[in-house]
Amino acid sequence: MNKEEKYNREYTHRMVKRFLPLAIVAIVAAAGIILFYFGVKRYALLKSGIDHVVMAFVPIILGLVMAFLMNPMMMFFEGKFLPFFLKKAKDEKKVRKHVRLIATLIALVILWGIIIAFFSAVVPEFISTVTYLSNHLIEQIYGVLDWANEVTRGRWETEIMGAKNDEKIFAGIEWAINYARTYLDLEDQDKLIKVATSFGYGIVRTVINIIIGIFVSVYVLLEKEKFKGQIKKLIYGIFRVKYANVVMEVVRKTNDIFYGFIIGKIIDSAIIGVICYVFMSIVHMPYPILTSVIIGVTNIIPVFGPYIGAVPTVIIIFLTEPKMGIYFLIFVLILQQIDGNLIGPKILGDSTGISSFWVVLAIVVGGYLFGFMGMLLGVPTMAVIYYICGRISRYLLLKRQLPVGTDEYVDIDHVDEETHALVPKDPEKEAARRSAKTPKFLKKKEK
Repeated sequence: MNKEEKYNREYTHRMVKRFLPLAIVAIVAAAGIILFYFGVKRYALLKSGIDHVVMAFVPIILGLVMAFLMNPMMMFFEGKFLPFFLKKAKDEKKVRKHVRLIATLIALVILWGIIIAFFSAVVPEFISTVTYLSNHLIEQIYGVLDWANEVTRGRWETEIMGAKNDEKIFAGIEWAINYARTYLDLEDQDKLIKVATSFGYGIVRTVINIIIGIFVSVYVLLEKEKFKGQIKKLIYGIFRVKYANVVMEVVRKTNDIFYGFIIGKIIDSAIIGVICYVFMSIVHMPYPILTSVIIGVTNIIPVFGPYIGAVPTVIIIFLTEPKMGIYFLIFVLILQQIDGNLIGPKILGDSTGISSFWVVLAIVVGGYLFGFMGMLLGVPTMAVIYYICGRISRYLLLKRQLPVGTDEYVDIDHVDEETHALVPKDPEKEAARRSAKTPKFLKKKEK
């Protein structure tokens, strides 16, 4: 090999070594953009495919969710029982296995005891409330009109009393029923039978999924250490040790964020529901159980949840007792302020670590794409994404020998290319820049 060939080979090697990472980044970025474009363009088809796949894993997902909720209770009982049984144990491994099984079954009984008690209290109340309102809807509307006439001291008595027209009210109710039938596509009797059949099939399938999910949850908790070991082994087998450690740290952080947020939100919402029920019972407001459940359940959704729950509950109470409906609206607004500023922060703490803007963005986007579950899980998901982006940003900044603190970048003008020092803004240049951006009509007013 002559000198020219050797030089060309070395030069090619240097160029490949220099530009190959850029080429890989460009290819990955282009592939990501293409996938994102087709994902948005064919969102309905993509979502349909994802939903179809998810349906096959519903029992597993239910089991994992139950295991997630049962785990704190299982660990509590295991911690209480294990020292007692280990004192007289001959086979420690066997005792640990039996104690884990007992603790898991107790957690399962508690979880399903709460769920059954919840539905046994709510479902009859819901049915009786809907039945009463549907049977006495005209009387309820008349009562609201009489109350409005009383509050306004008869100033618009003619107009208000004129609204007491059975034909108009019945026409409005009939329009609402017809609209609902049209919206649900239940005009045809055959379609109604199909919907009823589908509903019945859905109930049977749900029961089967729950039964399978119960077994899955028990198996997961009994073998959770083994599953953790298998996942860690897979991660360290796929990635280099350096990157595997980062992946493990991200997984732990994700677990902490989701666990802290979801468990904290459930406890917080339960407290809000109990406070609501106690207040309504003391003041003798109608439908305390149903209303408190709606307020508590919707409170799980951050920011918008309390207002979503307030709308139907206020309407229900207002139709029965208008004055109590107004009082209840005031109470809900006060309760949510107390929850947002006192109860919630005490329970949740800074479990997500993201600002209010990102919370609202996560709820809006998550709710639009995935409905209720998107609104519920959007915030912890956004917190994980925010954490990962922060880790990447920190790594790249340290690699370039730049500061990692956000506050240090707020008032800088640029970064010195040679020293990598942060150069602050020049007040005179900044004033001139702002003056150049100011519209002419504002400059004339300032003069």
